[in-house]
Amino acid sequence: MAKPPKKSPSRLLSLAGMTARIGSDVARDRWQRLWQKDIDSSAADAALYTRIGREIAATLGNMKGAVMKVGQIISQYRDVLPAELIEALSSLQNQAPARPFSEVEARLIEAFGSDWRQHFQRVDEIALASASIAQVHRACTRDGREVVVKVQYPDVDQSIKADLRQLRMAFKIARVLPVNGELLDAIFEEIRQSLSDELDYFLEANTLQRFREFHQDDPLVIIPEVVVALSSRHVLTLIYEPGDHFAELDARYDQATRNALGERLFRSMARQLFILKTVHCDPHPGNFAARRDGSIIMYDFGSVKTLSDAGVQRYASITEAALANDAQRLEQGLIAMGARNTDHTPHLDAAFYAPWMRLAGASIGDDIVKYGEFPLAEIAMKLSREALPHWRAFQPVPEQVMINRAIGGHYWNLRELRAELAMRPEVLAWTSAALA
Repeated sequence: MAKPPKKSPSRLLSLAGMTARIGSDVARDRWQRLWQKDIDSSAADAALYTRIGREIAATLGNMKGAVMKVGQIISQYRDVLPAELIEALSSLQNQAPARPFSEVEARLIEAFGSDWRQHFQRVDEIALASASIAQVHRACTRDGREVVVKVQYPDVDQSIKADLRQLRMAFKIARVLPVNGELLDAIFEEIRQSLSDELDYFLEANTLQRFREFHQDDPLVIIPEVVVALSSRHVLTLIYEPGDHFAELDARYDQATRNALGERLFRSMARQLFILKTVHCDPHPGNFAARRDGSIIMYDFGSVKTLSDAGVQRYASITEAALANDAQRLEQGLIAMGARNTDHTPHLDAAFYAPWMRLAGASIGDDIVKYGEFPLAEIAMKLSREALPHWRAFQPVPEQVMINRAIGGHYWNLRELRAELAMRPEVLAWTSAALA
C-alpha cells in the first residue's frame, strides 16, 4: 500500500538532511582535491555527481508529492546537467503507486459534499492510473456518461514553497547547475509557477478547452472533454477516451500505423510550439495513447507553457542553424536565447558544435529516421561527457525549462512508437513561418 507524502516538519527535516549530506560530500571532495594533486578530476566529478544524484533521487522518491515532481522536471536538464547526475535521477521518472481510495475521497467530499456519490452511478475505487500529485479513477455519471475522475492528493499543495526553498539550497551547495544565484532563483520560480498551475484544475479545464479548439481541424487528435459540473479546483472529471499506451502497442499496430501516430504526435507538438505558442509540457508516456485508426489521445494538460513571439523565433532560429550546419548562427542564437554563458566562455568554435549539429541533422532528416533504432540519447550522453570541460559555457533558460522537458521527452515517445519519419521539410516550413 502506498504511503502518503511526509508532512512538515518531517519533510523539511528530510530535505535538510539531504542538503547537509550533499554539503558534506562536496566539502570532502574539495578537500581531497586540495591535498591529492594527482587526482583524476573528470573521474572525481563523475563519482561526485553520481553520489549527489542518488542522494537526491532517494530523498525525493521517498517523500513523494509535488517535490518528487520537481525532481522529475530537473532530471530533464540533459543539456546542462552532468550525465552522471541525470542517470541517477532517472529513477524518479517511474510511476508513483496509487493511494487508498479513502485518502482521495476527502477531495470528493470537499468538492461535492458528503453525498458526492449521488452524482455517479459508479466510481471504481481501484485507481486507473497514478502519479506524483494525483490519481485517476474510472466512473460513470448519473446520466450514463463514462468518465475519468482525476483527484489531487490532499495537502499536496501546502508544502511546495518550503520544499522548493530547501531543494534550491541543495542545488546551490552542490553546484550541479552552471548558473549564478539569481538565475537559479529564476529557474526555481519557473518550476514553482508551473507546479502551482498544475495544481489548479480550474486552470487545466480552461487549457483543455483551448487545446480542443486548436486541434479541432484534425479529428485524429483527441483531447478529452471536461465535465464542468463535476469538476473543482482539486477534482477534474473528463469524458473517458480509451486508447493503448505507447508501451503497449502490439502487432495490431503495423509500421504504417506507427508512422502515422509518430507523424501526428510530432506535427501536433510542432504546431503547438510554432503556431499556438503554447505547448503541452508533460511528455510522460502515460499522458498519451493511440488507436488503430492512427488517432493520438492527449491527456493531462496541467503542465503547459506559453512562449513570447520572441521566444518562439529564437527556437526557430537555432533549429534552422543546427539543421543548416551553421555554427556561427547557432552560437549567436544560443547567446540571444540566454543559453550560452559568455562570461565563463566568450566563444565556442565550429569544431565544438559540429557533432551536435550532425546529431540534430540525423534526428530530423530529409531521409527516413528510424526512431526505434536511432540512439539519440546515447549519443547525446557521450557528447555531454566529452564536453564536460565546457560544461559551464551553457546555462538553463528559465522560460524554456518546461519546453525543453517536452522536446526531450517526445524523443522517447517516438522511440517507443518505433516511428519512421522524414520531418525536416515540415520543420523548416514551421520555422520559416515563425521567422517571417
